[in-house]
Amino acid sequence: MLLSLYLPVLLLRTLLVLAVAALVFAPITGYIAYNYGRSFWRWFGIGMVLPFVSVFVALFMAMRTRLAEDRAAAPPPKAPPAA
Repeated sequence: MLLSLYLPVLLLRTLLVLAVAALVFAPITGYIAYNYGRSFWRWFGIGMVLPFVSVFVALFMAMRTRLAEDRAAAPPPKAPPAA
């Protein structure tokens, strides 16, 4: 009896937490993606579907992009002197 009264409240609280998380993490994910040349709206949508995971995926993509840019900008290594 008590479980049947508490279950809808628990479900409502869970949905509320997920909705707030989606509304908080989706713009953050979109902002990170936009700063690194990716589509804001695409990553915003991903952030709405996967609110917690999307931030970490966007950060990983940003770090990978930054690393690739740094490698491209680095001067080529010098050849060792001929003996």
